[in-house]
Amino acid sequence: MNEMTSLVMEQQQIKLLDLLLIEDNPVDARLVSGLLKGHSDSLRCRHVPRLDQAIQLIKAVQFDVILLDLNLEDSSGYETFSSILPVASKTAILVLSSSDDEELAVRTVREGAQDYLVKGSFDARLLVRSIRYAYERKQSQEALRQSEATVRAIFENTLDGIIISGDGLICLEVNSAAAGIMGVSREELIGSTLLRFVDPETEAEWHNLFQTRSGRTKFWIRRDDGAKRLVDCAFNTNILPERHLIVLRDITEQQNLEEQLRQSQKMEAVGRLAGGVAHDFNNILGIISGYAELLQLNAVDSSQKTRADKILAAIEKAALLTKQLLAFGRRQVMSPKLLDLGVVVTEVNSMVHCLAGAEIQVMIHAQENLGLVKADQGQLEQVVFNLTANARDAMPDGGVLAIKVENHRCMTHSSDLPAGDYVLLSVRDTGTGMDSDIQSRIFEPFFTTKKTGTGLGLSTVYGIVKQSGGYIHVSSEPGNGSTFNIFLPLAMNTRLKTSQPVERRHIDFEGHETILLVDDEDDLRHATAEYLESCGYKVLKARNGKEAIEISDGFSGEIELLISDIVMPKVNGRGLVDHIRKTRPQTNVVLISGYADDAVIRHGIYLETTCFLQKPFTFQVLGAKIRTLLDKRVN
Repeated sequence: MNEMTSLVMEQQQIKLLDLLLIEDNPVDARLVSGLLKGHSDSLRCRHVPRLDQAIQLIKAVQFDVILLDLNLEDSSGYETFSSILPVASKTAILVLSSSDDEELAVRTVREGAQDYLVKGSFDARLLVRSIRYAYERKQSQEALRQSEATVRAIFENTLDGIIISGDGLICLEVNSAAAGIMGVSREELIGSTLLRFVDPETEAEWHNLFQTRSGRTKFWIRRDDGAKRLVDCAFNTNILPERHLIVLRDITEQQNLEEQLRQSQKMEAVGRLAGGVAHDFNNILGIISGYAELLQLNAVDSSQKTRADKILAAIEKAALLTKQLLAFGRRQVMSPKLLDLGVVVTEVNSMVHCLAGAEIQVMIHAQENLGLVKADQGQLEQVVFNLTANARDAMPDGGVLAIKVENHRCMTHSSDLPAGDYVLLSVRDTGTGMDSDIQSRIFEPFFTTKKTGTGLGLSTVYGIVKQSGGYIHVSSEPGNGSTFNIFLPLAMNTRLKTSQPVERRHIDFEGHETILLVDDEDDLRHATAEYLESCGYKVLKARNGKEAIEISDGFSGEIELLISDIVMPKVNGRGLVDHIRKTRPQTNVVLISGYADDAVIRHGIYLETTCFLQKPFTFQVLGAKIRTLLDKRVN
């Protein structure tokens, strides 16, 4: 029973083959058909006597096996085979010939026939077996051909470089990607040793690597043009006798991007550190400023008042330094306004000298009666800082950095600079300069020629200038330094008038309302409360948001104003503001912070700019802000 079942299953698995018998002799045709008659369940045969008929039929029908007589009415010998072969490239060919020509038999089999049988030398069993073998061999050959074609396509089109080498790392076969990595043609690479492109001191290491049979490593390629590329290399020795597989991937750009990302993250950390330092410093300045103002208010004579004025003037200068520190750390929100670019550059003079270093001579000149531009001051300061840093890196042995600001009128219109009035910021250095190829890429994000550069400095400059509606031009030559000219459009054809120093005058901003004052800096909180109480306000003091919520919930009277720091322990400014808005919707809010005004946005608090004060602030500014809000509330 089991044997019968196996036989049935075997017969079911036999494929029905379509045969084409090309035979002009009717006797031979009947003989072959007779031999196949007993296998009609697995072999289906059609017969044509002529070559032209056969070619026509083959083009229309796909046959599995062709039984081919070489001597026909319209063709004979090898010519018959060579005519059939192109139109039956995917079909098995079994030659049935009356000629026992060994040379012809070898030739036809070598060039594509699966077998060669001499008529009269086979019976039905041998013929059927030969047909089956011919079909299987053709299927195997076709599968191998497709596999080889697939492998060849992968070999030719992969982005990775593939090298088949012999002993001694001689390149026997390479693809285009490998030649591209090495910087030579395929023809030149084939026959060369891979050691030609590596540092001589690493040759021993290479030989040791190949003793491990397979593995992975990284190494630097030295091209003939002097360029160096970092490649990731995977190798497998003896994939065939004395044949080794080497796969190369150029990771130079990846390595550069990873390094730039690390540098960018370092700069982000520096920016956060700068913002944190500025915050703490602003808090300290706020305390000094508060008590200096109290001294000024309570001065019994002019000498005490003068001393207090000098303290306050010094605090303004220190506050300007922290503002520059925040700008350097990119911690300010864009706030365009009318600016005198000459004043902006002059105010960052000290920071420019610090960035440039002692070996570089810095010269800053601003034309008098400059026109105004509309831009964000922090961003323009960032432009100056980035160009200064770029010039410093171009002058490792020292040199001259010249920064000039002047009015500029362009009379001719072009795409690079439309006609009109501008304020020109020119930054010139006497450094190494740049060739045209580098100049064409300097504003691309992450493009850098420095080993430790982020590639973001000049792209940031470009973005700020374009965002401000301006234009930037670069002129440079190798060895002759570089000049960056930034043209910012003149705003409303305005000119600043020279302002005279304004004498400090104290203005009383008296009130009677209740104010909830929240700050975790005890000294600043006490000084601010003392000032507000001297103005007639009732002040409720809290050290943090949690304490402020408890005071607010326990206070039965009306609280007209909340003055709160943003970054505090336990409950921060946002949590406190959300609570006050729910429980006391009529209460006005003033937020104060030693951070820049982006701290408000980063903590999810969306207020008008009139509701934010950056430390250090004077009590006069605070008093004016309070009265503006409260008087508006009453009206």
